[in-house]
Amino acid sequence: MKEVYKLILTFVILLLTSAIVMHSIVIDIGSEVGYRLVCSWYEEVGSSNIDINSSIAVVHQSLALTLFLFVIAVTVFRMEWRVAAAFFSLTMIVILGVTPPQNLIKYGVEWDLILFLIGSMTLAGVLRELGVFEYLAVNVVRISKGNSILLLSLILLLAFTLAAILGEVTSIIYVIMLLFELSRLLKLDIKPLIILSVLATNTGSTALPVGNPIGIYLFFTANMSMGEFLRNAFILSLIALTVFLMLVIKLEKGMIMDISKAFSKSLESIDTFITSYYIRISEKRRLIRSGLIILIAFIVTVILNEYISTYLTLISGFEVDPHSLLSFIPYIFLIISLAIVPPEEVPVLITKSVEWPSILFFISLFLLSYSLVYTGVMVKIAYVLSSIRYPLLVLATFLLTSALLSSVLDNLSVIVSLTPIATLLNNLGFIGRKIYFALLFGGVFGGNYTPIGSTANIVALSMVESRGIKTSWGEWLKISLTSTTMQIVVSLIWLYLI
Repeated sequence: MKEVYKLILTFVILLLTSAIVMHSIVIDIGSEVGYRLVCSWYEEVGSSNIDINSSIAVVHQSLALTLFLFVIAVTVFRMEWRVAAAFFSLTMIVILGVTPPQNLIKYGVEWDLILFLIGSMTLAGVLRELGVFEYLAVNVVRISKGNSILLLSLILLLAFTLAAILGEVTSIIYVIMLLFELSRLLKLDIKPLIILSVLATNTGSTALPVGNPIGIYLFFTANMSMGEFLRNAFILSLIALTVFLMLVIKLEKGMIMDISKAFSKSLESIDTFITSYYIRISEKRRLIRSGLIILIAFIVTVILNEYISTYLTLISGFEVDPHSLLSFIPYIFLIISLAIVPPEEVPVLITKSVEWPSILFFISLFLLSYSLVYTGVMVKIAYVLSSIRYPLLVLATFLLTSALLSSVLDNLSVIVSLTPIATLLNNLGFIGRKIYFALLFGGVFGGNYTPIGSTANIVALSMVESRGIKTSWGEWLKISLTSTTMQIVVSLIWLYLI
């Protein structure tokens, strides 16, 4: 009962705080900034008959903010309750009339991302059955030759590189699968490695536009050239990775020592295992080779996705959206894998490989985040930010605000809500295009702070929870706090220099 009372008290405190904050922020529609923000909000809700400052609007804003923050609070309090809390908040959003259910379904969820997630997880399950990840794990251990720092660096570099060229979601699924096999091979506690791999994945996702939905959105919205993106984001991602690796080697000595001990305890047995492994797989080499070909072909197809969509647009006579096309790529390779895997095993693989609690929680967060947009909460936050008048302070504020919000909110929703004010300030000549990169760096790196800060974080934790590995917010923050803060500081310095 104590836990129930704590939750009720938490909800009441959040409700009072949200009401005070939303009531105190009044948008001046007579100002140019206020007018443009409200107009963009009218386009979002599909009506211009709503007063964003009215009492009923403030009530809806307070409820939407409270119910979202309640899910975050419950997740911090008891991670295993997060799905139930998300369902509760979502139900209240609909029952209390905060957001129309048809809008939630139609606009609230990035269904292409959900479809891609399910397909990628299933394909990863197929590749695991074919022995691909065990093969990669054995070779990572063999190449590292007992050097714990080299092993750690290889894993983090792999996570960074895959995220840059495939995107954070695909990258983390395959890296986690690799870590599972590594854990089995070395009898190692991989929880710290999992968290570090997620941080490296998010870092790599800033390198190229395809690495992160935020990058794709800003790339097209701000009409960037690839050269502009590479000059500003790619170089910073390499600097951020270098800082990250240096801090890991400096601060995670205990974990590095544990890896060294695992190596020293089982070095002979590892050598024996590797030798016997290559003998054992002699009959499975064809399956492993086929799995590797599928994996490489999948990676290449994802990289070429934009060119493929352009080609399909030319031959089909209608526009093929590259983001929507990306959702179906995993299923293409699932069909190809049927030449190796019996069709009757596909339903079993879907059941075993797809982390359904993660998918449902992610959908719920999308819907709750949309409710913040629909009710005008995010517009009010953007309006407050627009009151800052010093260019350098604007950059710092946008970077830090997007980082802070992205640590607990869906980072794409945060960036989509802040981009109109960034565009307005840029068009007014008040600040340059650096502001878009402030949003990119803040949105991506800020997601590293907490277990729910980005899609990669949620997917990774759900995958490891299915193996009985529990990770608390305290354990996450212990590893992420210093490195993420340093990456944000480096990003801020970089923005002032470019």
